[in-house]
Amino acid sequence: MKHTELSVRNYTGFATTIFLTGLVSVGFGAIDILLISPKGLTQVAAVGLGDVVNAGMTALLAIGVVDTFSSRLAIAEGSGHLARRLPELTGALLVLLLVAQSLAVLLSSAVQPGLLLAGQDQQLTHLAADFVIVRSCSMGFTILYAALNEALKICGLKNRSLLLLVVGFATNAVLDWAFLYTPLSGWFPSPVVAVATATTGSQFLIACFALRIFLRRMRARGERFTRPERATVVAEARSMARNAPGVGVRHFNDYAGTITVTMLLGTLGVQVLAAVTVATKIWSLFCRIPQACVSGTFVYYGYRLGKTGPDLPATARTLPSTARSLLRYAAVPTAVGAVTVALTAPWLVRLFASAGQDELLTRSLLLAFLLTVPAYLLENHYGEILSVHQRGALLATASAVTTYALAIPLAAVGVFVLDSPFLVVASGVLPSAVLAAAFHRSLRKDHWTRSEVGRDTGVGVPA
Repeated sequence: MKHTELSVRNYTGFATTIFLTGLVSVGFGAIDILLISPKGLTQVAAVGLGDVVNAGMTALLAIGVVDTFSSRLAIAEGSGHLARRLPELTGALLVLLLVAQSLAVLLSSAVQPGLLLAGQDQQLTHLAADFVIVRSCSMGFTILYAALNEALKICGLKNRSLLLLVVGFATNAVLDWAFLYTPLSGWFPSPVVAVATATTGSQFLIACFALRIFLRRMRARGERFTRPERATVVAEARSMARNAPGVGVRHFNDYAGTITVTMLLGTLGVQVLAAVTVATKIWSLFCRIPQACVSGTFVYYGYRLGKTGPDLPATARTLPSTARSLLRYAAVPTAVGAVTVALTAPWLVRLFASAGQDELLTRSLLLAFLLTVPAYLLENHYGEILSVHQRGALLATASAVTTYALAIPLAAVGVFVLDSPFLVVASGVLPSAVLAAAFHRSLRKDHWTRSEVGRDTGVGVPA
């Protein structure tokens, strides 16, 4: 299929769409804050706190499921076996979705006690917990809409996926306004619950439209599906369940490490925390570029793995060659973006900084973030490839070790011993470099040799 071929044009088009998708995704949280701000500072703070907690739960419970499903779908699309694999993968996805939904509801009941234990304001804690409960009860919708959007992109409908997200963003804004400023507001106990419900509604709408578009695409391609046997679905679900938690834990470790390092930097004073906040915001926007690129790596490597044939020596040569090509494709826009941010740093900082903020400190922290770009790109490039190879356990273990035994201790030394925010941020290059080296070694040893090509790629995946 044309869209599965790795070329500069295909890769650039895919990565650009993912980059734009990432920018639109940022708008979901921003529009919630913008429209709820007239309701008072407490409501704004509650949405912000609830969103932070929900992000952690989503990383832990949803991302691993979606990534595991998506990687196997990409492999099936690359191999030309989508019609056979899709019913099995869908059945397994629904099983894991129900498990994740149940765990989300269970964990949401511990949010309020946990926030109180962390010393948060009681009123703020109550509102934030309500936000998390609403979002947790719709975790299944979150997984479903994310999986369907990934399916559209993998099957050659990336532009439709972006269009749906734009429609979802507009719907979210309209629902926010309707639930906050019309008689419909009486349906909700607080503005925070109204905003959380609006997000859930927009996600449900995206999922419905995405499903319709995807099914039309399958009919247009002449794909014919048969009902899978129960034993096959159960085996697929078990296989996915062995990988998904590890991928989710890796993302949760990244999230926990970022939050912890920010809290440590906050002990150095308000000026440092303000500088870190602005530098992190600019860094997060920049990271949409390498994140979009490694999303392309994830999909196109999956296509290539699906095309592996019985000639293992040839495959053992082509997989690392594909990985190198994808790395080159990712490195160019990432480098251009990093240089652009570095050159425009004074203006960017001035744009986001508040009155009285130390702009020189903010620029130095932004530079420290940019120093980590090469290691950051390599870590995520090889990490995405390992995700395609279903190495969730390795991803979880390696990220846990580097986060809790390396990144956080280094940050603590930088704060409490060296008293240097710059070194705290720049020290992030070391755990990323260690992870990149470990991931690359695992790929060379376990997946890019003649005897190991294609192993551990899931039930029904060509080896």
